[in-house]
Amino acid sequence: MSSTDTERTGPVSSSRGESSPAAANPRILVIDDSELSRKLIGRILSNQGYRVITASDGAEGAVVALREHPHLVVTDLEMPVLDGYGVARLLKSDPATDDIPVLMLTVRREASSRFWGLETGADAYILKDELSTGLVPAVENLLEQSPIRSHSISNPPRTPLEVLARVSRHLDARLLEAVLVNRILERGMQAQSIDEAGQSILGSLAEFVDCSYLGIAIKEEDEAAVFCVQHASRLSDGEVDAFTDELTEILGPSSRPRRELSIRSFSGSEEEDSDPSRHRKEFRLPLRNADGVLLLAPKRPLGPDSREIPLLEALVPHLALVLDNARLAQRLRELSMIDGLTKLLNRRTVTQRLQEELSRAVRYEHALSVVLCDLDHFKRINDTYGHQAGDKVLIQTAEIFRQLARSADIAGRYGGEEFLLVLPETELDEAAEAAHRLLREISDRPMRIDEGQRLTISASLGAASLSELEEPSETALLALADKRLYQAKDEGRGRAVP
Repeated sequence: MSSTDTERTGPVSSSRGESSPAAANPRILVIDDSELSRKLIGRILSNQGYRVITASDGAEGAVVALREHPHLVVTDLEMPVLDGYGVARLLKSDPATDDIPVLMLTVRREASSRFWGLETGADAYILKDELSTGLVPAVENLLEQSPIRSHSISNPPRTPLEVLARVSRHLDARLLEAVLVNRILERGMQAQSIDEAGQSILGSLAEFVDCSYLGIAIKEEDEAAVFCVQHASRLSDGEVDAFTDELTEILGPSSRPRRELSIRSFSGSEEEDSDPSRHRKEFRLPLRNADGVLLLAPKRPLGPDSREIPLLEALVPHLALVLDNARLAQRLRELSMIDGLTKLLNRRTVTQRLQEELSRAVRYEHALSVVLCDLDHFKRINDTYGHQAGDKVLIQTAEIFRQLARSADIAGRYGGEEFLLVLPETELDEAAEAAHRLLREISDRPMRIDEGQRLTISASLGAASLSELEEPSETALLALADKRLYQAKDEGRGRAVP
């Protein structure tokens, strides 16, 4: 090109030795709109044995870089047509040149300029008034860090106009990525649970990739959770089940059964695929202290030249960030709701849930009952066997409540050795049956308090129903259950009333 200086080769300094970068005669492209600067930089580098090629502006320099693939690019920041930011962004965005180190030169001293230069892709950044002392060490350092590779570039740009078109395409791709990242973060970071976060993520991805199904699975230390499966409405239940099975198989076996938190259909395009699984794409999610996977089945094959694959790969860290944030929020919320010892709901939360069920029962004229349970002579257990033994008894009693409670029932630790079971849509006779089942299970199950040592305990229970009250209130309902619990104690303990 007419404005590109001829290639220069200078003598190799004997002090550099055979292992120096100059010994291999690396080619360095110098891009600067000042002829004086180009000559000064070229002289410094040529004197060190580097081969120097030059360009007089950013667009021309990008043409040369894409055509010649130099070992390193030294570019000025402020230039016409295409500045140093644009050169760095183009070279680092293009697979043909993304391995070329870029050294940016400027007269600007402000931190924001340095930050943006490095952010757009420059590998190093020095001031022009430091050329005499800083240029050669910076070049040597970058060449030592970057292996010299040879590239064959197909269809390199031949004119500055073609370079600008290439820059525009890269900027469009980065803008699309930024829009998707912003949407996923904006929606997902508000999520208070992994279910909400997963649905938010998959909803955003379904707008971008036309899929038959999408899904996310997470396997934590003690649990495998398959959640947030979305599928086109025309998929059969069997196909959806097979997909959820596949999600858990990817993550491997778990000590606990999987939980399906949310399975939703969405409106897919009219185009359907007879075999959705054949185009399946799998992306591992880099979660904290957990294994995660995003699995999707596009309706058309996503080849190496498709823009969806690199975008999805770029989105993966952001998806993991949203999910980790939601996991933390959910864990913190659960910790505020859960009793630390028994892992049942704590008193504040179980009472709040009772209030919610009471309001619902009054509004829709549904039945509602509660069962209060108190372990008999619990202080004697602590005094005789120690508080650790007492804690083990409480933990095993809580497990009985979990096992016997229906999916709609709400169990919580109400006090020290007291437990509360809330029974929605349950009349008094059914509540009494539930109380007696709990009584039998507690009495019949020896509690393990030490290796080889078991203890048989008893409990007193009181059941009460909303239908027994003249004025419905949480306080009155609990007071009636408590009264019957103490009636059971007065009658000899180890029984349920009514």
